[in-house]
This record gives sequence, structure tokens and C-alpha cells, in this order.
Amino acid sequence: MISKRKAGISLAVNIIITLVTVAVVISYFFQEPSVLTKNGYESFRFFTTDSNILAGISAAVTAFYDIRIIKGKTDTFPKWAVLLKYAGTSCAFVTFSVTAFFLLPLYGPIVYSGTLILFHVTNPLMSLFSLIFLETAHKIRFREILLGAVPVMVYGIVYLTEVVVIGEENGGWMDFYGFNIDGKWPVSFALMNLGGFLIAFVTALLHNIKAVPKKGTAQHNKQ
Repeated sequence: MISKRKAGISLAVNIIITLVTVAVVISYFFQEPSVLTKNGYESFRFFTTDSNILAGISAAVTAFYDIRIIKGKTDTFPKWAVLLKYAGTSCAFVTFSVTAFFLLPLYGPIVYSGTLILFHVTNPLMSLFSLIFLETAHKIRFREILLGAVPVMVYGIVYLTEVVVIGEENGGWMDFYGFNIDGKWPVSFALMNLGGFLIAFVTALLHNIKAVPKKGTAQHNKQ
């Protein structure tokens, strides 16, 4: 059961995440061409953009159920909505972690300039906060951790294909994340997938500490 107080705080946080996501993505279509992107559509090449869009969609869905809880039409979130929020949060936190521990040392403070601070820090932290402390209606089972890890794996395969298999010289992507520096893409690919799984695991673990399933659903969640 989710209290109306929790739902109210969750609603505020999720509305902010949703609005920030929409505003930043729209802003990409009004930016001048750069080395990384010639137009707004090319911004969807970045995991930063894709992960935050997933987090934004999941936040919008959660906000819808927050409103229903506040109005007394239900007292909890459906499990699928919590899992969607979990997947979005895990992916957004991969963005946060890669930026902090890999891109920041590689490229410097520019990774937090302009709207990047919103997608690299603000959205991931707000999403993690709400998932852990506010959307606590269902525990995440071990097999469901794949929902947070698989999107990272899929993106890694696409990135590997575009950067290494096709190559920038043949119309593929430039190595904007630097994962193929000195031809070390096998190491980067392995670390990307391992890191994605570990972050998904830790996110689920942190969520489950606070999660209290509604009475009568505990047995169902074990099945």
C-alpha cells in the first residue's frame, strides 16, 4: 500500500523528470550542428538520450498512478509500472556512472555542461530516489534484474556494430564514448555489460530494502 503522502511526493518528482526529459530532447532540435550531432535526430544515438527517455516515460506512467492513488482510486502501483520504472532507473544510472567514472576523466567537466547536467546527474538521481523511497509497492525478483540489464546489452551491440563493424568511414558512428580507443572494444564491451548488470542488481537491491508488498501479494511475488 502506498500512502497518499508518498504518492504526492512521487508525483512531484516524476513530473519533474518527465518535463525535464521532454524539454531537453526538444532542445536538441534547436541546437547548432556540432562534431557529435548534425541534427536533433542524431542525439538518439547516445545512450544518455535513450536511457533518459526510458526513465522519462516510466516517470510519466508512475505519475499517472500517483494521481490515481491520491484520488483514492487505487492504493498501489501495478507491478508492471514498477518494473518499467526500475528499467528506466537502472539505465539512467548507467548513464550517471559511465559519465562520472569514465567520461569525466576522459573529456573533463564538459560532460556536465549545459543540459548534460540534467541527463547525466539530475534525472538519474531523482529517478533512483523515487524508486527506492517512494515506489515501494513491489519487490524486484532476481530474474527481473534482466529488465534493467538487457537494454544496456542491446545498446552495446548496436554501438559495437556501428563503431567497429561498420566504422565511421563507412557511414557508421564515430566512437563518441571512446570505447574503442586503441582497439580495446572487447574489454569495453565486456565491462559495459558487466557494469550494466551490476548496476541493475544494486538498484534492485536498494529498492527491495524499502519495498513492502501489499498484504496478500507476498506469496504471489515469490512464484
